[in-house]
Amino acid sequence: MKKTIYDAVIIGAGPAGSTAAFILASTGLRVALLDRRDFPRPKLCGGLLTWKTIQLLETVFEASPRTLAANGILLHVTRNYRVSGTGRRAVCRRLDYPFHLVDRQAYDHFWLNQAVAAGAEFHPGSAAVAVDVQQCKVTTREGKKWAGRFLLGADGINSRVRRALFKAGKIAEPRYPGVAAALECFAPRPPHAFPEGAAIYYGFIPWGYAWSFPGPREQIIGIAALKSKSGCRIGAGFGNFLESLGIADPNRLRIHAQAFPYGNYQETPGWSQGMLVGDAAGLADPFLGEGIYYAHRSAQLAAQAIAECRSHPECAAHRYRELYRRFIYPELRYARAGRQLIFSLPPSFYFPLLTLFLRMFPKICEETIQGRRSFKWFRRRRRPS
Repeated sequence: MKKTIYDAVIIGAGPAGSTAAFILASTGLRVALLDRRDFPRPKLCGGLLTWKTIQLLETVFEASPRTLAANGILLHVTRNYRVSGTGRRAVCRRLDYPFHLVDRQAYDHFWLNQAVAAGAEFHPGSAAVAVDVQQCKVTTREGKKWAGRFLLGADGINSRVRRALFKAGKIAEPRYPGVAAALECFAPRPPHAFPEGAAIYYGFIPWGYAWSFPGPREQIIGIAALKSKSGCRIGAGFGNFLESLGIADPNRLRIHAQAFPYGNYQETPGWSQGMLVGDAAGLADPFLGEGIYYAHRSAQLAAQAIAECRSHPECAAHRYRELYRRFIYPELRYARAGRQLIFSLPPSFYFPLLTLFLRMFPKICEETIQGRRSFKWFRRRRRPS
């Protein structure tokens, strides 16, 4: 069986894998990007981009919202948002900087194409079945073996690279277990059928939230909650949420299910020459579940670590951990602390508390969600670099 040697082998071609592949290939490294699926492929996600994500895309790819619109990726731009509870008066406000809502299928495919254009080799249909993290080797289902000086696991919440690192005793299980279960559907969007702007709803599910995001022709509607706390109640909660929106026949909607990280981020996201990025490292906002930013950002930092450690590959994961602990970990830690504080209260308490904070400190709340402020003491942040 033929073995091909690359500078970097990346498993998973979503935003995290494609970002790392783009950066590394742009510097002249030979990159193999493996994925079990071909693209474009369906992807469950609300597709909301915050200010910090847009800034990061401009830094890494030199791509703006205008770029997304020109490529048919941008579905909707809105400055309006509302936060609601079951039967309670909503908080409605207008943002200084808008939310950008994208088609995740087109979004992921676009960044993959950027990586390929930069020189990365994409190999669809290459499902990893065995990973040797000590040798940076991967065996795919068809029996082909891949080897690289560096190995990146961008292969999602059920990452084989992460499991291999656990099995080899190179990283520990996350300190805080936490996986969210999510349901989502697309509903027809006749005029004035839904509130204008992005809407978040609390009270329909314990330890979670629901959302309703606008698109040009369809409304993106979903619900997510910490699986260990809500479990089988998520289906009933989603049914109640759809009914509250006035959807006449929710049984006719095609509902998709998926899991995503929700507070189970890795303390140490790699070892030696092997690193975890995006969902594979458990990277998503533990409060609102935002994962797109952390996919791109972690991939950027992993690529930086590889670039700095090309002459000493065994130091790459250590350098990545330093960058990760500086730029990503504090945000996840403090966001999770906020979630624990809020959701540990009864729903009749935490929604009034949230709305009180929104009414008293709206700019601080909005700038924190957008990434202009840090979750850590709500300090102002610099533009991503």
